[in-house]
Amino acid sequence: MPPHLSHLGLLKVAGIDAKKLLQGQLTCNLDELVTGASQLGAHCNPQGRVLSLFRIIAPAEGCYYLEMPAELLPIALLALKKYAMFYKVELSDASAELAQVSDAATLSVNAWKTSNINAGIPTIYAATTGKLLPHEINLPELNAVSFNKGCFTGQEIIARMHYRGQLKKRMYRARATSKNTPQPGADIYAATGPAGTVVDSCQETGDSYQLLIIASQENQQLFLDPDKIEPLEFVTSPN
Repeated sequence: MPPHLSHLGLLKVAGIDAKKLLQGQLTCNLDELVTGASQLGAHCNPQGRVLSLFRIIAPAEGCYYLEMPAELLPIALLALKKYAMFYKVELSDASAELAQVSDAATLSVNAWKTSNINAGIPTIYAATTGKLLPHEINLPELNAVSFNKGCFTGQEIIARMHYRGQLKKRMYRARATSKNTPQPGADIYAATGPAGTVVDSCQETGDSYQLLIIASQENQQLFLDPDKIEPLEFVTSPN
């Protein structure tokens, strides 16, 4: 695999029951997936929290590729294998085929992150798997959750949050200057203490970073550090 693709992995789901398995597990609706195109989707646990987030590609009938960070691939494989035993389907690590099927084939790690962050597209890593709700990372707004396809794992909790409007935090773009690269899953802080979470970051120049963060919808000053010396500037407003 080319070095610039080593941060990405590809999970292959193939077989006559591939669509049936995935349709009952993923948040997205595979009936809306165009052959050869990609769609954002997630696999959640029964508590409605995101285990893996990926771009799903269907190059042919009965075959699906799920593109995600390489570090997340073993977690995603294990989670889906729990259900795959009931279907005529094979799950495998197809990362060696990534250059042939991925739109990210020409991007460096930071360029890939920058592209996603500029588009407001989150990434789930090993540090954040099973911790974030789809609504907290704006997946409904990104058309990565279908509320009319029928049941999928975690659907009841996700639908309840959607229709009852119980969400207190959501994802925003932000910018900050820091001596250390902001890490996924790290806390962000307000005057009263921890007030949100870093979803992802990419380097602009030097110590300048763009970020996706989960924060309250209140317009308050936030910081990357508990000592409050590295302020965050909102790029998308919480109002």
